[in-house]
Amino acid sequence: MNKKKNITNLFCLMIFSFFVCLNTFAAGSLNFSLKIVNIPFPPYQRNITKLVNTGNGTIYGIIPENPFSKGDILLIDGTDNIVRINKFSNDTLQVDSVIFNQNITWTWDKTLTKIITLDAFGVLKVYEKDGTEKEIGMISGTRPYEKNGYQISRAFAVDNEGNLYTAGKDGFLFRYNPQTRKLDKLNLQLPAVKGREAWATLDAAAISEDGKIYLGTFDGYIVEFNPISETMINLGKPLRQQRIQALACVDNIIFGIGGEPDGLPRWFIYNPSTRNFEIGGTLKTQDNKLILEPVNTLLVTSGNKIYGSFSGRLGNLFLIEITERKK
Repeated sequence: MNKKKNITNLFCLMIFSFFVCLNTFAAGSLNFSLKIVNIPFPPYQRNITKLVNTGNGTIYGIIPENPFSKGDILLIDGTDNIVRINKFSNDTLQVDSVIFNQNITWTWDKTLTKIITLDAFGVLKVYEKDGTEKEIGMISGTRPYEKNGYQISRAFAVDNEGNLYTAGKDGFLFRYNPQTRKLDKLNLQLPAVKGREAWATLDAAAISEDGKIYLGTFDGYIVEFNPISETMINLGKPLRQQRIQALACVDNIIFGIGGEPDGLPRWFIYNPSTRNFEIGGTLKTQDNKLILEPVNTLLVTSGNKIYGSFSGRLGNLFLIEITERKK
């Protein structure tokens, strides 16, 4: 009799725990709507690979060079109007051979007056406002069994002090200070299954309001990195697939999109306060149109709106509007 009672009590406890976990899992998620913002350009000339907010409300989009176009810069205003321009404002460094080359990983420093790059061989370089180029050092390794398989991350992360981070050989993090030009290899390694360290590269990154940086890896892991304490926590894989396509922080919640290039992009949310993932579905507009191609980038703007872009022949912009925060 006692044995049956214990089994019943254990079953009730499991059911109770399940619902407690379920409520915690759902807490802190975001309700949002998505719409496509059409780019009035021909096919093959709409693949925006980078979005940047210069701080004055102006958003730039960059379309790299391809067989049909030499590359374009878009200016997007607050009413979703899109204008093609030739140059950034004078206080933003523009190096056409870098920003229009889709084989180069690059970013601006915090002042937008330097461009930091990883070239096709994994060499870190910096371009200064006066046009000079300086090679900082090799950071990438190689991937076995791949022809010209250099281990090159496709993203940089920037902390509140202006230091830049990316991953190099075997997934180790490197820190670069654009002011001092000092490059350091940190004793921190992105997670990887044993034997896949050569594939542990940085796919995407976003900084939260408390200064922690969230990193997405080639194999689909999410990592919480504290640049002050130089510590890292592996949060696991939100999706079965490899690749984290883009990350953004909105209302102190990490919004991410993952999936492999030949599959559908899928969204997920990580809530740092509850330390839980919410696994979403496909990216769908209100009229049930699917985004079928990989997402290139996400950018949070005023009012907690998120601009994003997807690739492909008919690549386009999309806009995510947060309608409310679930309690």
